[in-house]
Amino acid sequence: MTVKRLLIGIPLLLCALMVWGFLTLFERYTEERDRGWAPEARRNWFLAAEQYLAALGLEPRQAENISVLNELSPDATLFISDSSQVYNPQRVDELLDWVSSGGHAIVVARTEGFDFEEQRSEERDWLLEALDVSIMEGHGEYFFDNPLQQLLGEDAELSPEQSPGEAMREYNRRIDEGDFPEEKKAETSGKKPRNPDVGPEDLVNLPTDNSGEIQLHFNASHLLYHPGLDDNTVAGAPVFWARVWRDDEAVPFIQFERGRGVITLLTDSEIWQSHRIGHFDHAYFLQLLAGNGEFVFLTRPRFDSLSYLARKYAAEFFLAGALALLGWLLLRTRRFGPLQPAPETARRSLLEHISACGHYYWRHDRCEQLLRGRRAELLRLLRATDADSTDRHNLAVRLSAATDLSEHKIIASLWGSPATSEETFTEQMRNLQRIEAAL
Repeated sequence: MTVKRLLIGIPLLLCALMVWGFLTLFERYTEERDRGWAPEARRNWFLAAEQYLAALGLEPRQAENISVLNELSPDATLFISDSSQVYNPQRVDELLDWVSSGGHAIVVARTEGFDFEEQRSEERDWLLEALDVSIMEGHGEYFFDNPLQQLLGEDAELSPEQSPGEAMREYNRRIDEGDFPEEKKAETSGKKPRNPDVGPEDLVNLPTDNSGEIQLHFNASHLLYHPGLDDNTVAGAPVFWARVWRDDEAVPFIQFERGRGVITLLTDSEIWQSHRIGHFDHAYFLQLLAGNGEFVFLTRPRFDSLSYLARKYAAEFFLAGALALLGWLLLRTRRFGPLQPAPETARRSLLEHISACGHYYWRHDRCEQLLRGRRAELLRLLRATDADSTDRHNLAVRLSAATDLSEHKIIASLWGSPATSEETFTEQMRNLQRIEAAL
């Protein structure tokens, strides 16, 4: 009995010691991992801009197409990420009329497909033509650095495809492999820079009301030109613009007044996207351009996937299928009156066919016509069509001897009144057939 108690007590004591040691030596800690951009941020490249405007008290929202102009108030702001979405002169007139009523439009000029040699685009831009604005070649291709480039080297690019967490993991991997100089580690161990490494000559400096200035970094590979940049007396000249370099002929953004509203044109479509809105004063510049009303983003339409649409409309699909099945069942089970016997499949005899035809003709009063036609054919054969009473009597005597019919029946069948009953009709037709057989 003592040995059994020892065998049970010792393991229990050891387990208790292990639990006490684990609870005593266990250290809790939290680790934050950056999994990159959320699915909503990957779908909506202007999500950061929307959240920034919402924090300012504005009402940002997305729109599907340019028809949103019909429901916008005069104090609203409309951002159009591609001028090709104003796709015909009628839409251009609607946009300019809304701007004249007090609205503010921010439009990114379409630069895709622009041929620098021919100085024209593949497709017409109706809005730029209406404003007399043309696109010119800028300062070449721009490659935007991100704040983590010092960690990753020249290949760093902060975008929806490469999150900051991925960048940091790459940085840690290079440190673990010893592929990082000590002086580089010391430089990057401090606070990460917010802005990319850009030369001051590539920045646009705009003055503010409080005697300060804001800095903007535009993609100046394409620039905008208007004759009013050189001559402010030109009709419809812009009211505000800024050059990247002092001797530039064209500008990265330009602003026009139309009535009580303003329309701003840019060539950089990414300045307010989530991976660049935090650079320099881009967010504050968007705040300055925004009106007091709602802020509507009209970006490129993105179509939902088939699986998403199937999940979204699954209930309606199955409900419609159930209603269609119910309707089909009601249609198949619908009948009136008692159930009729199945029709006969056997062919009728010739006698039944003749009887049916005779009854049909009798019901439609066509038997007299049949009897007269049969009489006329038989009298023609007997050459007695115009016979007088004497000839009829002599003919009846001869036919009576040949057919064993009485003279009265022969005269009644050939020249008597038509039958008035089925029995009389049948008898007269039978007598005519016997007369014809005796000829």
